[in-house]
Amino acid sequence: MWDEVAGRCSRALRGRRKSMGSHGSKQSKEGENTALLESLKEHRASINCMAKSEDESLLVTASDDKEARLWGMVAGREGETECLGSLEGHTGFVTSVDVTGEYVVTGSSDTTVKKWDMTSCECLFTYEGHTGQVMRVICTGEYIISSSRDHTARVWIFDTDDITPENKQRCCGHVKGVHPIIYIPRRKTGGEGGGEEGGDEKKEENSIIKDEELVITGSTDSTARLWSIFSGACLVTYKNHRGPVMTMATDNDVRVLFTGSADKTIRSFDIQTGRPLKVFEGHTEAILCLSVVNKLMYSGDTDGRAKCWVWQYGDCTCEYRGHHNSVTCIKFHQGVVYTGCGDGITRAFDAKTGVLRQVYRQEQGGGGGGGGGGALVSCLTVCGGRLYTGSEDGVLRVWDVSQGGTAAWT
Repeated sequence: MWDEVAGRCSRALRGRRKSMGSHGSKQSKEGENTALLESLKEHRASINCMAKSEDESLLVTASDDKEARLWGMVAGREGETECLGSLEGHTGFVTSVDVTGEYVVTGSSDTTVKKWDMTSCECLFTYEGHTGQVMRVICTGEYIISSSRDHTARVWIFDTDDITPENKQRCCGHVKGVHPIIYIPRRKTGGEGGGEEGGDEKKEENSIIKDEELVITGSTDSTARLWSIFSGACLVTYKNHRGPVMTMATDNDVRVLFTGSADKTIRSFDIQTGRPLKVFEGHTEAILCLSVVNKLMYSGDTDGRAKCWVWQYGDCTCEYRGHHNSVTCIKFHQGVVYTGCGDGITRAFDAKTGVLRQVYRQEQGGGGGGGGGGALVSCLTVCGGRLYTGSEDGVLRVWDVSQGGTAAWT
C-alpha cells in the first residue's frame, strides 16, 4: 500500500546558547571522575539516542523532552562543548535521529518524522503517515526510512521539492511492531573483485537481489525481512527466532545479516537467500545491542553480559565482565570496546583480552541505580579523543579518552 506525505511545520528557530552544563569536572581524588570533562544539562528528560555528522564536528542528541539538540566544539576554547541549537516541534518523545549533510532527521512517539535545517534549526518538512510511535529513522540522502510500532516501515522522499499530491510513499509491513532497520545501497556488480570466494559475479547475476536499493526490517513478530525500496516487495524473510528481533547488523560486505533477539540468541543469515548460517548461543537474556567490525561481532544483553565473537565460525572469543545491569550499547573504537550499562557506568575494555581499562562513573547526584548509583546509559559515541554518553537523567557527558584509558579505577 502507499501513503501520502503531507504537511509542513511552522518555523521553530532557536539561536545558539551557551550550555548550562559544568565544565572541567576533573577531580584528583582516587575513585572520582578523573576522565569527566563536562556534564551538559540542557535536556530536561532522558536522552534516547545520538548521531554525529560525517565530519564529526556536530553531535545531535534526542530526548524524551520532545526536543533534539545540536552540539559542537566552542571556537577558541578547545575541549568545551556548546549547545548550538534546539530542534523544537515534536509533541512526543524524540526516539530516533540521523544526520546527513546539512540536515537532521528525527522520529517521534507523536508518529511523525521531521526534516530540519541544522544551521537555522528550522523544521523544513513533517512526514505524516505512521499511526504508531516511530522507532528508528535512517536518511540515505535520497530517502528517509522509518520504522514504527504500527507494524510498518515507510520510505519517504528526502528532497521535498519532488513531493507532489500524486507522490506517495512505500510501506513495508510486518504483523507486529518494526524496530531495527538497515539500509542497503545499490550494489555494484562486475569489475570490482567481489568477495572472498570465486564466482561472486555469477552469484550476483543469479541472485534475486539485483541492481536496486534495499531495506532490512526487524520486528517483534520474530522475523526480519528484506524489501525492495523501488517496488515495495518483500524479497526474503529471515526466520527461526522465537522472540522479538531487538537489534541487527551486517558484515562489511553486506552479505551476512546478524539478528539479536529476546530469545537470548544471535543468528546469522545469507542476506540474498535467507539461508540460516550460524546460531550464536551463550547469552542468558535478551540481546540488546550488536556491532560488527570486520571479522568480529560484539554483543550485549539484559543480563549484563557483553561478548566478542568470530562470526564466521560462531565462536565466542572474549567476554567483557563487570556489568551490574543491562548492557544497553556497545562500540568498538581503536582496540577498545566501550559499553554503556543500566547501572549508570560506561566501561572501556581491551578488545582482545577483555581486561577492564577504564570505568567512567557519573558524578554524585547522577540519579538512577542498578548497582552503579548513576542513571542508565542509553547511548554513546567516540569522537576526537572524547567519549560522549547520553543517559536517562538527561545529561550529556563528555569524557577524555585521549590517553586510551590505560588505568582502571572503580
